[in-house]
Amino acid sequence: MYIRDRLSACFIIFVYIIILSAPGKSLECRDDNNKPIDWYVAYKIPKMSDSSNPLIRQGVAYLYMTSDSSSSGWQLSSKDISSKDSIAGYTLSPLYKNENSSDLWILYNDQPPNKAPATKYGHTKGVVMVSSKQGFWLIHSVPLFPSVPKDGVDLSKSSGKSEMDIPSEGKYDYPTSGKHFGQTFLCISMNKDQFDVVGQQLMYNQIVPYRINLPETLKKQYSVLADAARKKRIKNPPYNHKVSIKSLEEIEFLSFAKSDKWQKDLYDDFLAPQLGVDLLTETWLNGRGKLPSECNGSKVMNVKSVILEKANVNFKSSHDHSKWAVSNNNKKNHNWICIGDVNRADTQFNRGGGAVCFNSLNVWRTYRGSVNDIEPCPKKKFSLINWVKSWF
Repeated sequence: MYIRDRLSACFIIFVYIIILSAPGKSLECRDDNNKPIDWYVAYKIPKMSDSSNPLIRQGVAYLYMTSDSSSSGWQLSSKDISSKDSIAGYTLSPLYKNENSSDLWILYNDQPPNKAPATKYGHTKGVVMVSSKQGFWLIHSVPLFPSVPKDGVDLSKSSGKSEMDIPSEGKYDYPTSGKHFGQTFLCISMNKDQFDVVGQQLMYNQIVPYRINLPETLKKQYSVLADAARKKRIKNPPYNHKVSIKSLEEIEFLSFAKSDKWQKDLYDDFLAPQLGVDLLTETWLNGRGKLPSECNGSKVMNVKSVILEKANVNFKSSHDHSKWAVSNNNKKNHNWICIGDVNRADTQFNRGGGAVCFNSLNVWRTYRGSVNDIEPCPKKKFSLINWVKSWF
């Protein structure tokens, strides 16, 4: 009896040790091999019918850099962005498992998969997901993404869109419409103390949530983030805000946010002067109100075409739905890369949105090397009056 009791006790202790030592669920960005990672950037390549790469021809190929691999520049994935085994699929997998109901999460998109596009408030797209300890913030440019999980609360009404284009509910997927153009992703893993800071930025950004999950305990722990999920807005000036956020590995990112009441260009009037650099911007220029390159003060110049040598492709900006900016010159401690929400267009003055920037020589070199052609500064018109004035 004594030996049997000792064996039973030993077995219980053994099982307890196994449970404690087993890898637990952690909400973090995931790399292309499902490894937890501090941050990553990814570039979904436009659909190009003349490419020798079948994934590029289908519009599902992507490049990526992570906190562990940035010294190697872009890495071309062998995976399909619409696969659950892609870098985005791995990161978002907790949304589509039964394990996510105890976590707080917000899916926001001005072009959601289950609702008509928003024509006001934030021109923003992203995912925030956090447990009681840590989580991640994924910023992206893809309409109708990510697909709707089974859990959570639906904040939308049916859009009437074709079911062929809406990702299937309850599992990770990627929309057909997102395959045609280039798209960007930035994922940052963060400790719990950063998420109310993110929540405040999302209120400035005037996000449009379409699916949320707000457990009671976490709603109290992250009260500001919960307010952002409930569409609380900034009602008093200033209507733009810059803040520092830290990744799990203490890498600093600068978040820039604006509301529709600010009524200025995010890049020319906020990012460039605050960062103290000239910027090259790659944003969607196919819509109304495109802003020309700006060369007064800090220069903000539009990218006309992109080259991605690792994928052996180059394309015009008209084929790219990405929103990113890179500092033009290599200055010490000014190697900035920004991933954002809004385009350089005067129509975007009426929309909330922002960008997150970080200072990394390796990432800067890669993005700066991806700029193939730039729109020159507008030629100044000769003015006789101004010419005469210059002599006095």
